[in-house]
Amino acid sequence: MTDASKLTPAVAAMADARTKIPGDMVNHATQDLPDNQRSAIRRLHAHYVENDLTIEETAKLIGYTGAVVSQLFRGKYDGALDNVVKEIESFFDLLERRNQGRALAFIETQLTRRIWNVCSATLEFQKIAFIFGDTQVGKTAALKAYAAAHNHGSTIYVSMPTGGALGPFLNKMAEVLRIPQNLNSSKLRERIIRSFDDRMLLIVDEAHRCIPDTGNSRHPVQTIEFIRELFDETQCGVVICATNVFRDAMDAGGVSKILRQIKRRRLCALQLPTAPTPNDLNTFAAAYGLPASSGAARELERRMIDDEALGRWLLLLRMASKVASQRKRPMSWNDVISAHAGLSDLEGKKY
Repeated sequence: MTDASKLTPAVAAMADARTKIPGDMVNHATQDLPDNQRSAIRRLHAHYVENDLTIEETAKLIGYTGAVVSQLFRGKYDGALDNVVKEIESFFDLLERRNQGRALAFIETQLTRRIWNVCSATLEFQKIAFIFGDTQVGKTAALKAYAAAHNHGSTIYVSMPTGGALGPFLNKMAEVLRIPQNLNSSKLRERIIRSFDDRMLLIVDEAHRCIPDTGNSRHPVQTIEFIRELFDETQCGVVICATNVFRDAMDAGGVSKILRQIKRRRLCALQLPTAPTPNDLNTFAAAYGLPASSGAARELERRMIDDEALGRWLLLLRMASKVASQRKRPMSWNDVISAHAGLSDLEGKKY
């Protein structure tokens, strides 16, 4: 196998057209750069992989040659880095302007601000934080939005695979970090850890999936032990988000002694409420141009939050918004009530 570090820029660019430059190589090559430079280069690399571009296609986006982009990703570029970074940032500024309006923006609430504050503090103090709460209260949406807003080389979001075993988790991490997955477990662990440094944040969502159902199986907890190993090796921030199943297992479950090690490294543990506050519900309504609910709309809102949680309620608001948009008029609470009636008819329910 040819050592890529010994290739000339032109030959390296030709090789890159056939084989993607892995993410851990880029992260390692940029780890000592100033924040704006490393963020821009890592963001460009993510765009290159996620859109299945060649090096040459990526280079055209910023007005440089494939050889330059190849050197950027490998940490070999010896030109004026600020000039290249400026072009990368200009490209993404244009891309964001073009994407505006294609989807409803993330709705910030008091709950999401608390979650974001935990994420930021965890990164700042290089600790582990826990976020616990029931399903469908808005945890995942808030964490994904945080990762999207801070994902220029600093925040890695991963959802724990079903079953929580270490092998699938390593593969998921490799996918997110843009590392080839056709490696043995030992090599994959090494390259994942190498991808992180103390200026990065790892968010692990749905972490309760790695808690054994029986309480006497240690196998899935190996995944949590790997996360602890990654933290110890790199001192990156780690946010572990899970349902209360994880909290209870950590406090008094059959694997509590194993989980005690990661618990001792915590900065904080945020316990979320079982339902959104009235203020947060009003914030969601305002995002769709609605006043605070009242009367029949308030009763519907209360009943759906109690019976079906926040995710279902937000789906109903989106459905009502689409109907109002198609009819080219502002959305009203009557649209929400009608959308709910339509859903009930589909399910054969009568309210």
